[in-house]
Amino acid sequence: MVAAAPRKETPVSMRFRNDDLDIIDRGAKLTGLSRTEFVRRAALHEAQTAILNETVLRLSPDAYEDFVKAIGAPPSAAPAKVAERLKRKAPWSS
Repeated sequence: MVAAAPRKETPVSMRFRNDDLDIIDRGAKLTGLSRTEFVRRAALHEAQTAILNETVLRLSPDAYEDFVKAIGAPPSAAPAKVAERLKRKAPWSS
């Protein structure tokens, strides 16, 4: 007897309010994705963000001191091109 290959995909069933589904469908259409792919990508993005926001950094006491100094230091000057662009008026401003 041949053993069944492990499943590569697992179906997930969800319930949405109609107004939420309309927004999801609009977003999917604008990005050229199917509803399933759009929701899958959005769910993965949110999961990755949650994981990254909860990442714990472990540092030696010396590395921690360096880190604290770096984030407490005043920001360095912006490159000349960036500073120049920041001085420009926005085209839509009066």
